[in-house]
Amino acid sequence: MKKKLFSYSKQLLKYDIVFAVCAISALLIDQISKHLVITFVDVGQQVALIPKFLYITHIKNSGAAFGFFQDKTNILIVITFIAIIFVLILKLTFKFNSYLFNLSLGFILGGAVGNLIDRYFLGQVTDFIYFSFFPAVFNGADSFLVVNFIILIILILKNFLKKDPEENKT
Repeated sequence: MKKKLFSYSKQLLKYDIVFAVCAISALLIDQISKHLVITFVDVGQQVALIPKFLYITHIKNSGAAFGFFQDKTNILIVITFIAIIFVLILKLTFKFNSYLFNLSLGFILGGAVGNLIDRYFLGQVTDFIYFSFFPAVFNGADSFLVVNFIILIILILKNFLKKDPEENKT
């Protein structure tokens, strides 16, 4: 009888595939959408997609969300590397049996890498999504990061606060 040196279940493989596909998809969507905006919309130009609601507004952002840390690209690159390492540690440490957990982590990773690429190679990110009711212009990576970070926090809190059935027995 042969012993397996490395045991890996099909279910874990499915979660890892979801994680990888989401990370790659987020990165591709982010980079392709930024490329299209850079190619077809001048900096400062605004194109109405849904008038009085949704616009493509091409701006360059040398800071983080909402204009924080302007011209602090090197600091933001370091913070992003730390965030990417943190995501990978979460993925490897917590074996949540959840597609949503792996989907969220994958999208966060893809979004972080998308903005990291821009900061590293261009010194700034391209923001272009503007809703008339929201005070900031953002990009696809920002959307993947924020939405999935919120989902991830909810999942972690839900898992952390879940009562152990053994504790309820008297």
